[in-house]
Amino acid sequence: MAKIKVNELEAGMQLASDVHDPNGRFLLGEGCELAEKHLKALQAWGVLTVDIAGVDSVESKLTQQVSPEILEKLRSDVRARFREGFEKQPFMQELFTEVVNYECEAFRQGSSDAS
Repeated sequence: MAKIKVNELEAGMQLASDVHDPNGRFLLGEGCELAEKHLKALQAWGVLTVDIAGVDSVESKLTQQVSPEILEKLRSDVRARFREGFEKQPFMQELFTEVVNYECEAFRQGSSDAS
């Protein structure tokens, strides 16, 4: 199972675990097959990620659109901007991922010098 961002979910995916809103309120149960209405509800309730069955790991769609060499260079450049040990803090891990995604998009659009 892999955590997938709500904005990257697709109808037909199946939940690997229960989903709760940020306040702990139960929203959807394990095994639920997601429909469009579920995707909209998850966004409305402020859910950021969910566990999806049958997926071991997931890369952002943006990171899949650059070569592995460029992706590693971008990650290295971004890692240099963070304090040592940031990986131990979930929020900082998420921030790191978002910055890498931003840099991937900038590279794809030609406004980054990762090469």
